[in-house]
Amino acid sequence: MKVQLRGGPGDGQVLVGGGEAIVWRACLYEITQEFTRRDGRDLRVHRHRPDCCEPYGRGTEDRCE
Repeated sequence: MKVQLRGGPGDGQVLVGGGEAIVWRACLYEITQEFTRRDGRDLRVHRHRPDCCEPYGRGTEDRCE
C-alpha cells in the first residue's frame, strides 16, 4: 500500500508502507483518517508529529523516540 506524508521535511513524499506510524529520515509520521488522490489512486495520509525531530534538533542521523 502507498501512503503520502504531510507536514515536516517529508511533506508530499509517497512511500510504500502502512501501519500506525512511519519513520522517514528520523521523523515520525502517524496515520490519519484522511485520504488523498494521486496518479489515479487513493493514498492514506500520514501526518508529521510536530514534537518529533525538528523542534528538538534531531537530524537525519538520529532516531525519533
